[in-house]
Amino acid sequence: MAPSLVTSSVGHLPISQPSPVKALTTIIHQYHKDQTPQSTSLTPHWNTLVGQALNDLASSSVSFLVSDTPITSRDQLPAFTPTPFTPTRKRKHAVLDHQPETEHEHECHDALREAYEREDYYKGALYGMQSTAVLQEMYCKTLSSQLAAQEEKKLARKWEKLVGDGLPRLLTGDEFYHSVVDHNNVADAEVAVCESRRQERDKRASLMKAWKEEDTKWLERNEVCRQEYKEELRQWEEERAKAKVERRCMTHGKPKLGRLEAALPKPALTHIDEEEDESDDSEEEY
Repeated sequence: MAPSLVTSSVGHLPISQPSPVKALTTIIHQYHKDQTPQSTSLTPHWNTLVGQALNDLASSSVSFLVSDTPITSRDQLPAFTPTPFTPTRKRKHAVLDHQPETEHEHECHDALREAYEREDYYKGALYGMQSTAVLQEMYCKTLSSQLAAQEEKKLARKWEKLVGDGLPRLLTGDEFYHSVVDHNNVADAEVAVCESRRQERDKRASLMKAWKEEDTKWLERNEVCRQEYKEELRQWEEERAKAKVERRCMTHGKPKLGRLEAALPKPALTHIDEEEDESDDSEEEY
């Protein structure tokens, strides 16, 4: 069912907003209340209001925003609650159908039209704000999922301790036995992965060494070609100058630098090297 027409000048939110949103709403309302066209500075109690708002945020579900601790994937912003609006299709009040006769009626008609224009402008601004809030919520959810994946990847690299919390365990029990077996399997798999990565690094190091040697030879060959071209160009310029003096034509054209030898492609990074680079970047962030 479509929203009803505007029947009241007093607005209210059908759903209560979270406490962090209320804290910011209060301080924004106070700011606009204190600001006047003639005022050029904030009121003296503004610092008190800002401090109170920060305290309210620190004691709410978004305390991580005003804390020095790093943000984790468990930290979530309040869910955005969109506000329904009345239709924005063109309509006019019945009063505007009557032809104004007095100056006061003309002023009332103009004021009513300005009110309609102002309402359309505010609705358009609110539509843009809600659209921006939706996009930002999608962006934050994407970042949160990526941060959670990085945290899980970082925790997966750490071996789980079998005994470390001080609690008693039955060493001959099935539960502890299976834990030991799983722990050994994880350790063996980690050792195998490390060995595979070491072999890949050694292989790539040997390839890089051979590539650097060939690259050095390639630079030398191209440099020889450039030097020969410069020498031919110098001799040609001397012959051209001599031909001008003797008033004769050149028998051959200006020498050109031939196509140089293309460089050898550099050995590409393997998936193991790429994973190590990503893990190093993630560790630096933490």
